[in-house]
Amino acid sequence: MIKKYTVKNIVDEFLKNKSGNISLNNIKKKDLISEGLIDSLDILTLSSMIEKKTKKKINISDPKIFKKFHKYSDLIKI
Repeated sequence: MIKKYTVKNIVDEFLKNKSGNISLNNIKKKDLISEGLIDSLDILTLSSMIEKKTKKKINISDPKIFKKFHKYSDLIKI
């Protein structure tokens, strides 16, 4: 059986691995970039993971797309 990847699953797994003991409920309320939960390399890594696993193209040079990396609720809707 092939595992179906969703953007939410990919983001959740990435943030759990990155943040360690911080719960996802706390992360969901924060500005991911401003509060240092993800940085520029994480944005590239995460967008690459999403592209590979979901076959979606993510243009992070587009300001509207880049802005979605600030909030968890926006990021999972990419």
